Amino acid sequence: MKIVCIGFLALGIALAVLATGGIAALLLSSANLPLVSFSAVIFALAFSTLAGVIGIIGLARGATQPSPATTKPASADWRASVQHLSALLTYAGLPLGYLLGPWLTWLIWRRHSPWLDAHGRAALNFALTMSILYVTALILVFIFVGLILLALLAVFHILTVIRNAWRASVNLPPHYPLSINFLR
Repeated sequence: MKIVCIGFLALGIALAVLATGGIAALLLSSANLPLVSFSAVIFALAFSTLAGVIGIIGLARGATQPSPATTKPASADWRASVQHLSALLTYAGLPLGYLLGPWLTWLIWRRHSPWLDAHGRAALNFALTMSILYVTALILVFIFVGLILLALLAVFHILTVIRNAWRASVNLPPHYPLSINFLR
C-alpha cells in the first residue's frame, strides 16, 4: 500500500512540475497559444493536487499513531512555527509546497513531542483542506469565477498560516478555520 501512495505522490509532483512549466510557457510565449493549452495546464494542476493529496493522506494515515494527550510545553518551540510556515513554500516557487512542507516537517518532528505532533497535524489537515478548495477553484476558472476565488484563497491561506505560526510562537494551540480533520 505504501508504494501505491508514494506513486500517487510522485505523480502529483511530476504533474505539478509539468504544469508549472506550462504556466511559464503560456506567460512567456509571445504567440497566442490555443485554449487547449490553457485547459491542459489547468487540468494538470488539478490532477497534480489530487494525486498529491491521495498520496499524502495514504502515507500520513499509515504513519499515524495515537498520540498522548497534548500538553502545553513550558516554553514555545520554534519547530511548531516552522511547521506552519512551511506551507508558504508554494509561494517561493515549489510546486505543491503548501502540501509537501507541512507533511515533511510533521514527519520529521512528530515524534519529538505531542505538542509538535498536534501542530503538524493541524497544519497538514489545513493543507489538505486547502488542496480541495484549490482544485474546486481551478475547475471554476473556466467560468471565470475561479480566478477571483483563487486570489481570495491565496490571501486566506497566507493570513491563516501566519496567524497560526504566531500562535505557535506564543505557545497557543493551533486553530485553522474551515479545516477538515483528515488526520485525527
